[in-house]
Amino acid sequence: MKYLFWDIDGTLLLTQRAGIDALKESMRIRYGKNDFEFSHSLAGRTDSFIIKNAITEIKGKCTASDAAGLLITYNKILPQFLATHKGSLLPNVNETLDFLSTKKDYCSALLTGNCSRAAYEKVSYYGVQKYFNYQLSTFGEISEDRKILAQAALQKLYVQNPEINSNDIYIIGDTPHDIMCANSIGVKCLIVTAGSSYTEAQLNEYKPWKIISCLPRNPQIFLDLLEE
Repeated sequence: MKYLFWDIDGTLLLTQRAGIDALKESMRIRYGKNDFEFSHSLAGRTDSFIIKNAITEIKGKCTASDAAGLLITYNKILPQFLATHKGSLLPNVNETLDFLSTKKDYCSALLTGNCSRAAYEKVSYYGVQKYFNYQLSTFGEISEDRKILAQAALQKLYVQNPEINSNDIYIIGDTPHDIMCANSIGVKCLIVTAGSSYTEAQLNEYKPWKIISCLPRNPQIFLDLLEE
């Protein structure tokens, strides 16, 4: 069995800033902060990291209650932002996931910085929610550190299959954080640059397993790539 852990934003789909704008609106609702600007790149970051840092910038600190409150507001308003921002799946994502779902030796799960509800809202809005194993998936509420998410995913796999081989585990993403995440647990990272904000040269510095420009139109070519 091969296990594919997919990132969401920039890898499976682009929301055209729906998540960022929903989070900025959540800051306005809860803290009266109009036009809040994040002081760091959000690509590849976990929701836990983003929320903690944003609240700390406003209040000087962030308690667990602060973070939970902002996340509740964000989850509540995210669907309306997804509807108005008119994002889309990235090329050949639906076809690839659908093809993989017919292969008994492949399992797709999510490994994303999105917290679980936001992750489900996004994949559901774009119609690909049925393709993922949610028991094996790992989400951003676990930790601010994406590497901890990778460790949690690996532990879940070992519980299900103690004989799992690290060569059969792939993390598929679009940022250096995905590569560091995979490298931290000794598994392969496949980078798909179609929705990435990073150049191939920048990504290569972190030593991914492979980089491709987009998922192939023919899903069999994607499987052949994984078998190399």
